[in-house]
Formats: sequence, structure tokens, C-alpha cells
Amino acid sequence: MQRGQATLELLLGYSIALIIIAIALALVFMFYPGVVSAGPSSTYSGFSGLRIVQQGYYSPGTLYFIKFQNLLNENININAVYFLASGLNKTGVCTAIYVPALGYEECNVSLRLSSPYSANIQIVYSPANTSIKPNIQIVGSVSGSFS
Repeated sequence: MQRGQATLELLLGYSIALIIIAIALALVFMFYPGVVSAGPSSTYSGFSGLRIVQQGYYSPGTLYFIKFQNLLNENININAVYFLASGLNKTGVCTAIYVPALGYEECNVSLRLSSPYSANIQIVYSPANTSIKPNIQIVGSVSGSFS
């Protein structure tokens, strides 16, 4: 009986350890989606006041996306997002979008680029909770590759 109990305790201990590891991995993937990605490798710079969560291509060479978080400590309205890449000047589809403080937004644009790619991005926004609506620009650059 003691041998069976020891085996059961060992099995229970390993099961609990595996559950804890699975929960930790799930939390990492949930809160940091860019840690492990089957998508393109990419880098970014600039974007003062925004945190780039993820960027790249949904479909290689056709639909570019950029997902960002508003860290400006105020609610904003996105007025336009401009992509300048390889001589192509495109406007993103996330125009006139409300983004609360610490909220997330994703912008998409149809671009046909070859890998590796690089682009300058200009995000134009205005504060949402004021009567004066100045256009404020946040500029940054992104680069990456896809397979």
C-alpha cells in the first residue's frame, strides 16, 4: 500500500508542476504576444507616447498591420496614419478612431513590399476630451522581413 501511495504522490507532484508551467506559459503568450510569433521578425523605433505591441504582415507582401498601445495618459482620436515605404505613400484604415488612455488600436494598410522591408510611419491624433483639437504627430520607423 505504501508503494502505491508513494507513486500516487509522485504523480500528483509532477501533475501540479506541469499545470503551473502551463499557466505561466499561457500568461506569457496572453500578455506578451510578440515574444513568440510565427510572423515576421521586426523592429521599430520612435513612437514617443505609444508602445508598439506588434507589427508586420498578415499576408506576406499585401496587408501590413501595426498594433499599438496609447501611453499618453489621455484619451485620443486617431485622425490618420501615414505609411511611407519604398516610395509608396499610403494612408492606414484606422482613421477617426477613439483610443482611450492605455487602450490598444490596430491599423492596417494594403502594401506590396518585398522582404526585408522598412517604413516610416506618422500617426496624427488629437486629444479627445478638449474643445481645442490640434493635430499632433507621432513619428517612428519600422523594419522587418517575412518569409
